Amino acid sequence: MNLIKISDKLSKLLQERIIDVPEGFYDTFKYTKTGNNLTHPITWGILAESLLGIPGIKRVGLDVRLNLGNKFKFQPDLIGYNSNFESVVFVDYESPNSSDARIPIKDVDSYRKWSRKSKKTAPYIIITTLPDHIAPDWELRYASKNKYNEAFFGMKKRIQKNPCHFWYSHYLKEIGKRKIKDGSIAMINISGKKVTRLYPRKA
Repeated sequence: MNLIKISDKLSKLLQERIIDVPEGFYDTFKYTKTGNNLTHPITWGILAESLLGIPGIKRVGLDVRLNLGNKFKFQPDLIGYNSNFESVVFVDYESPNSSDARIPIKDVDSYRKWSRKSKKTAPYIIITTLPDHIAPDWELRYASKNKYNEAFFGMKKRIQKNPCHFWYSHYLKEIGKRKIKDGSIAMINISGKKVTRLYPRKA
């Protein structure tokens, strides 16, 4: 299966499996805070189950370290393997706490540098958690000096109008600058209980 088929199949399976999570699980910070930080670990489990439903994937690795020295670090949350333990797809999940400006640098750039160095070409899926609607309580963290979101300091009200539209406008602009090779990276978003592939855009 190619990247588009894998990402769309994963979207469908993920959609089916999150239907019974509590309200606010994916479109608030209620489950992404100290003492109740459940969104990320629970979603890892859901994603592992979902990946096993994709043809050709027989095993799932969690938090696999694929680092090639200090300069080429790549540690995806999940890897879907075939029966020979060859990578079929890499997946990173970003919860409400990390679906922000860090993605192009932390995720996209790390994958591209590692892929060029390792000569490994398995596709990469990044899953974000951003409400595709007004979200008056949506937070903007890490916006102080020298932090990931410093450039967006003071924009919380704009972000809250539609966090998905705001951040994907940024992501698509950054991806455009990088001239991403077709078939190498896809991005999926979870808004409440709706799962949608947002990159590459559907025709």
